[in-house]
Amino acid sequence: MSERRLNNSIFLMYLASINYMKAHKMTKGDFEKLDKKYEILNYIVECPDIFDSLTEEEMVEEIDNYVAS
Repeated sequence: MSERRLNNSIFLMYLASINYMKAHKMTKGDFEKLDKKYEILNYIVECPDIFDSLTEEEMVEEIDNYVAS
């Protein structure tokens, strides 16, 4: 993975996690527990092109759909 792609993936993980915590009124600890169970951040790294084109609300919806599946 190139350094640019890695930096983009890290930024997307940050944005998606912040948006998700905000939308669901979660603490960082709550999100970490959810991530440990569903590997949300790993999912974002595996498909950054999807998250790169989403709005804040769509990021939250994408994560909700991933967790529900």
